[in-house]
Amino acid sequence: MMNTCYHCGEELPSPAVHFDAKEFCCQGCSNVYALLNTNALKDFYQFEKTPGIKPKKGRSDKFQFLDIPEIRARFVQYEDDHIVRICLSLPSIHCTSCIFLLENLPKINPHVRSSQVHFAKKEATIVFKKEGFQLSELAELLQFIGYEPDFGRKSESKGTKKSFLLKIGLAGFAFGSIMLWSAPDYFGITLDNLSFRNFTAYLSFLVSLPVFFYSANEYYISAYKALRSRSINLDVPITLGILALYAQSTYHIFTQQGPGYMDSFAGFIFFLLIGKWFQNRTYQSLSFDRDYTSYFPVAIHRVTATGSEIIPIEHLQKGQRIFVRNEEIIPCDCLLHSEEAQIDYSFVTGESELITKRKGEIIYAGGKLMGMSIELEVKSETNRSHLTQLWNETKDKKEANGFVRYQDRISRYFLIILILVALVSGIVWSFLDPSKIMTVIVSILIVACPCALALSSPFTLGNALSVLGKNGLYLKNTNIVEALDEISTVVFDKTGTLTDPSAYHLNYSNPDLAVDEWRILKELSSHSTHPLSKLIFTNLFATSTGIILESFKEWKGKGIEGKVNGSTYLLGSASFTKVNSSTQQNGTVYFSKDGQLIQEIHFTSAFRNEIPSILTQLHDKKKYVLSGDDQKDLETLVSLGFQAENCFFHQEPKDKALFIEKLQASGEKVLMLGDGLNDVGALGTAEVGIALSEDMFRFTPSSDAILNAQHLNLLPSYFKVSNYAKRVLKICLGFSITYNLIGLSFAISAALSPIVAAILMPISSITVVFLSSTLIHIKYWKQL
Repeated sequence: MMNTCYHCGEELPSPAVHFDAKEFCCQGCSNVYALLNTNALKDFYQFEKTPGIKPKKGRSDKFQFLDIPEIRARFVQYEDDHIVRICLSLPSIHCTSCIFLLENLPKINPHVRSSQVHFAKKEATIVFKKEGFQLSELAELLQFIGYEPDFGRKSESKGTKKSFLLKIGLAGFAFGSIMLWSAPDYFGITLDNLSFRNFTAYLSFLVSLPVFFYSANEYYISAYKALRSRSINLDVPITLGILALYAQSTYHIFTQQGPGYMDSFAGFIFFLLIGKWFQNRTYQSLSFDRDYTSYFPVAIHRVTATGSEIIPIEHLQKGQRIFVRNEEIIPCDCLLHSEEAQIDYSFVTGESELITKRKGEIIYAGGKLMGMSIELEVKSETNRSHLTQLWNETKDKKEANGFVRYQDRISRYFLIILILVALVSGIVWSFLDPSKIMTVIVSILIVACPCALALSSPFTLGNALSVLGKNGLYLKNTNIVEALDEISTVVFDKTGTLTDPSAYHLNYSNPDLAVDEWRILKELSSHSTHPLSKLIFTNLFATSTGIILESFKEWKGKGIEGKVNGSTYLLGSASFTKVNSSTQQNGTVYFSKDGQLIQEIHFTSAFRNEIPSILTQLHDKKKYVLSGDDQKDLETLVSLGFQAENCFFHQEPKDKALFIEKLQASGEKVLMLGDGLNDVGALGTAEVGIALSEDMFRFTPSSDAILNAQHLNLLPSYFKVSNYAKRVLKICLGFSITYNLIGLSFAISAALSPIVAAILMPISSITVVFLSSTLIHIKYWKQL
């Protein structure tokens, strides 16, 4: 038996490199093993046998070009005084061991803070310390352990596409040619001229070689990697079918028994590739950018000569000025024109520490402003897909929906059973008619594939996600569609959610407030996105400003603080502004200067007209109200349809999250609906967190969905869409299982040829896509 390298599996040279009682093909593999062993990463070798990649021998200066600022900037996604975030293409990623090793880079080099692998894209997002560690050093580390970055991969997408089309073209040419050359044999014309039949057979074999070695190579590679990692994927039975069919045909040709099944082989590969092309095109039509990103409600204030205007972020151009308020997400890379800004980059880096930026410094897309409003200059254009990609990359502590994993398990067991059925059928036919063994086995392996089974979920839920997006509910991913159907309890925030911000009435206790203090009140409220702050600002819109805040801070659930000319101004609750308890009133916001009350702002709230109808339609779900206010609206809430014992007041943000955790502990599946400001913790804790958006500026990373407030009345309908989508999913799964059973029955009885099986396989996938799209879009062809 051939001796192989313990790390990479290549044949050992003589003499081999010995280390730690193990043999390696080169010093590079030995060094990588030593590195992993030193850093307690020996589990890397437990995932599969010889999982490593042989390190390439590179020049010590190979990656020094990455330290040139202009080149380095092309690859950096985010950078501050402490860390750098970069996404690298690593083509050598091929198995679970690769993921394990790459995501444990921080153990290998302490300068690396985190590493997250995107297996399908063969990419890794890496965050490393800026001080004492260069990008070139990171590239050298990756090269050393066998994962050399490809810094030119982005420009290769068109080439890859051409390569795939070339494979289809070759298979199609071979299929047509071999069919033409085999036609005389089908009609028995060549029986009297065996030399001509043998000539066309050998010609068919020559034409089939590029199909076998080039057009079908992706299936061999995929199957090999699956078996190497001790797993089975869809390409394993397909590869077995290809090898069996080609081996039998080659044997027939060289024993001069005829052309065998070379036409079936070429047609089989041709139709497989056509089916794969169709799947890829369909996935693109339901891709990240086109499904919910195109509906995603992100707009921005662009500064104009006369003030500002609201525009979608796609319309931003380099050099334009934009205005961003407290708690809003910065949509693109910008230069700061204000004197100073406090930015929360936890959305991008996972670190909650605030970063201070000063005038002229760059602020990267995805940062959230914490503090007074700022003016920025657009440095690079952006689009919604960039922000939604960041949204989807945020760490999600919630468990993924189990239904998809259940489907994956079905597919895995399905393949094992399929191979067993093919083997048993082959044995049976060896007694009945040995000449049909290969035809039966290949047909079984091909016709009964779980393609349709695997496609049922993404396409059904993708279409449902599209319907919801067109009706004002913008979901983070398709898992939320399924999660909606499991909800048993709905928790509402009150202010800004149940109440209608546009219907509030304001009364001021001190109409004779000094002019400058009116201006300060307006300026202070303009920096906040809280519903009551925005109401104050709107009410004082005609008041001239000119006030410059020296500092600004918003205390979630309490109020806002600012300084002007050395005086401290507070706007918020009575306890926050330290107002004497005897003067407190319900529905009042207090404005104080250096601890002295100077204005009381009384709000008369009005609830949204659609609330009673919503609650009536949600009769099968438990309903709660969590409010930071007092009990002044309790009677109104009861009259709307809530139960008094389910209404809770004086709730701090942390109290809301704890309340939802208690509901979950009792077995409830919770949906939280809030305004996204004081409800961040609760939105992140609930199974489904929906942030209600009034003005299309709010971008809430902790939420699972954003609901346009104009479509709040459709909340019950969203549950119906989710339920209907699951019914459609069952129909698609039922079709897939029925198709496989019928196809298997024909294949086992030798009534199905391999080429017909290859045609039926993509047709089954097309049918599932057609079913899921038609059933959902016919049902919801118009607005809900």
